Amino acid sequence: MKAYYILVIILLIAAWSLVSEAQAQAAFKPIEATREQVYISMKEELVLTVDIYKLQVEIMSMIMDMQRLSNMESNRELGNQIDILRKLKIYEGRSDDMLIAKLQEQMDYNRKELAQAGLNLEQIDARIKLIEAKIAEYYQRIIRSGEMLISQVQKDSNPALPPSILSDLQSSYKIMASATVASGMDPVAFATFQKTAEDYMKYLTSNSAKLNEVAKGIQARNEDFASAQAAQMQYTQLLAYVSAFCELLEQKLYEKDELQKRFDEMKQLPFGKTYQDRIYFESGSVVLNSDAIRILGEFARSVPQTDDYEILITGFCDDTPIGPKLKKTYASNWELSLARSSAVVRYMLETLKFPPERIIIAGKGEFDTANLNKADKQLSRRVEFRFVPREIK
Repeated sequence: MKAYYILVIILLIAAWSLVSEAQAQAAFKPIEATREQVYISMKEELVLTVDIYKLQVEIMSMIMDMQRLSNMESNRELGNQIDILRKLKIYEGRSDDMLIAKLQEQMDYNRKELAQAGLNLEQIDARIKLIEAKIAEYYQRIIRSGEMLISQVQKDSNPALPPSILSDLQSSYKIMASATVASGMDPVAFATFQKTAEDYMKYLTSNSAKLNEVAKGIQARNEDFASAQAAQMQYTQLLAYVSAFCELLEQKLYEKDELQKRFDEMKQLPFGKTYQDRIYFESGSVVLNSDAIRILGEFARSVPQTDDYEILITGFCDDTPIGPKLKKTYASNWELSLARSSAVVRYMLETLKFPPERIIIAGKGEFDTANLNKADKQLSRRVEFRFVPREIK
């Protein structure tokens, strides 16, 4: 917050220098003005300049908040948590309701923050329209003043009036009159109009009343043009900040939508289903016994005929360390558990003619909750089957 106020003070100092510069550029044969008129004019320009700078600071602050909200690491972590829930549901057939609730709460919070950012942007847009109206007012004053000068020249019937003055005023005025806040006022056309107005002043040297009126008009147009140009420059920079924020907001909305989509898809996924019968092995063995052959035959007849599922075949071991003799074949229980699932897969492919593209093989060594039951280690020396949704691996 302290940094925010320091930035505002710096911008206010810059704003004052811009206004002073605009006033200096506007100077043209100064006509005496009252102290009150000078004060009102400078106050008007300073207020507009400060308003634009305040909006720039707010937009920059909003951009920093948006970057904090949508930190890439945060999004990546949310994505990782969703992947954990997907695997848990598919491969273990269970859910973590507490983690799901926590993720949904986080995404709801992010969505609310993004919605608030959108509302803030709407308020910024409303204030920008006020700034646009003020810049447009500068241009309208220049245009009205130009119209009055052209009307005065048209009414001048003196044959000594150079005909080029009226034609030059009209041609440059036509370009000036097309000025918009988006495009600004053509500086060449404005300079031509003002130069022609000065030429008209030279013609009016014998008429002091009209001369003073034209001089005041030239000075007023110079001041309005300088003010409009200074505001236009700040306004253009402000729009660049707004555009950057809109682009960032759009990107973050897309990222959050994609995360929510993945999250919703995870919640809709069917649970992985475990085939109840398991194949058990003797200690240190990978040989399929008669019960195993029977179970595999029954399993083959129970497999769904659709392509919606793949078959995850996982081998397990008890926690008995691999002995010296067996260690020549299996370095650890990891290799032994994978060898057991491989023996099952080989029988399924060669004898039962299972399509290989539907099979996933895994080994978990002795690391399974069944090993908590030390009374019957045979429960751990097994291979089990799980049907998992095909689109997720």
